[in-house]
Amino acid sequence: MSLISILLIVTAVLTVSSGLLSLFGSSRGDRGRSAWLLVSNIGAVIWALSIGIYLALPATADPIAPNVILGIYTGAMVMSTALLGYMSWKYIWGKVATVFFILWAVVLAVLLVGDRGLLYTSYTLSNAGNTVELINGWYYWCYTIFFVLNISAFLFATYYHAKHANNKRVRNGDYILLGGLAISGALSATFDLFLPLMGRYDSIWVGPLSVSISMLAYFYAILKYRIISVSTGWLRVMAYVVILTTGAAIYMLLFYIVFTALFKIPNPSASVLVLNFLMIVIVLLLMPVINEVNASVRSMIMVGQVDLAYVIKKLNRIATKNVDLRDLAGFLADHLHFAYVGFVINGRLYGSKPLAVSTDELSKISHLRSVANGVWQEPTKAVKEILDELDLKAVAELKNAKGKPFGQIIVGKPLGKSNFERRDLVQLEMIVNLVAMVIDSEKHLRA
Repeated sequence: MSLISILLIVTAVLTVSSGLLSLFGSSRGDRGRSAWLLVSNIGAVIWALSIGIYLALPATADPIAPNVILGIYTGAMVMSTALLGYMSWKYIWGKVATVFFILWAVVLAVLLVGDRGLLYTSYTLSNAGNTVELINGWYYWCYTIFFVLNISAFLFATYYHAKHANNKRVRNGDYILLGGLAISGALSATFDLFLPLMGRYDSIWVGPLSVSISMLAYFYAILKYRIISVSTGWLRVMAYVVILTTGAAIYMLLFYIVFTALFKIPNPSASVLVLNFLMIVIVLLLMPVINEVNASVRSMIMVGQVDLAYVIKKLNRIATKNVDLRDLAGFLADHLHFAYVGFVINGRLYGSKPLAVSTDELSKISHLRSVANGVWQEPTKAVKEILDELDLKAVAELKNAKGKPFGQIIVGKPLGKSNFERRDLVQLEMIVNLVAMVIDSEKHLRA
């Protein structure tokens, strides 16, 4: 079986999986609309699988070839009419248009089942490539006009739905679907309607593959914009598997295009395919680790600005574990880009690095006057001298959920700057409040 046939089968399975996820993840009031999307995905699966199977049929498969060809042309009609229903059924004109195209598709399908000779004169199964000799007659042009008008109606309905959507997230998802299917519609018209009529049947896979990728991109969009709720565990696992496998399929498609362009070989060997598949699976499985390392390194080297999103994400993760205050201080010093960060709790100092501070000096810092608003404490003259001697710049209170102070955080000078800017203080105040929640104050007060 060729790589293209494998990709068609894989993307077909992914497409119907995304349709099922959309149906089960949608709200009760939106289930009817999602059912249209599932039917469309099933039609796309029939279309893609039929093409994948037909291109892979051996020369001895004459008995089943006519049924596979029937699946190619009826599956595409199911997909396009259901897509129109998905986007326009809520409108009266949409119901009329969808019913009209359903009836048109049924008539074409019934005629084709009754007489295959309306569509093609013969088909050829050979090692050089499987083809279908289409008839340039009234039936094929009715079929072509059906798709041109149906896809045009769908694109208009999608644009209309997006313009009248009250929810920005729904609107963004509609625009992604509009753009993706406008491109795949043009590709399908070229490679699945016009070129086959001219005898070029070898590229008929482009249409279903591009449509499947567009549908999967839309599925990613409805996840990203929270158009559906993936709340249960099995839905989250399925969604994750669909997204990862889609990434692998896109990689294999790009590999196929580059490989054939460079080496002029129709199909890579099985060993090359297996190696590439294993490599992309390994990369995808390691992606969370790669992203984490990349975010950590980027956060540390961005001296002069703080990657707040990463710091907050990390603090939220730390909050679920037993907190080691020295490790926490080291993390903050690295990612907030300060020469020193330390916590003063119960008369003890937990710092990002050793600091030569006496018990008396620590006592004076810990007895600074509490502040009613904000977190920054005003140093006394004696404490200011201590801070200057230790090259420290500021002291902030740590308060528990009840607003009761339980310790302090002291910071050194910001790296790459001579002093604090207002932005530094605002960012630090947010971090200080979050750190206070992370630290188990009661545990350390008892220590």
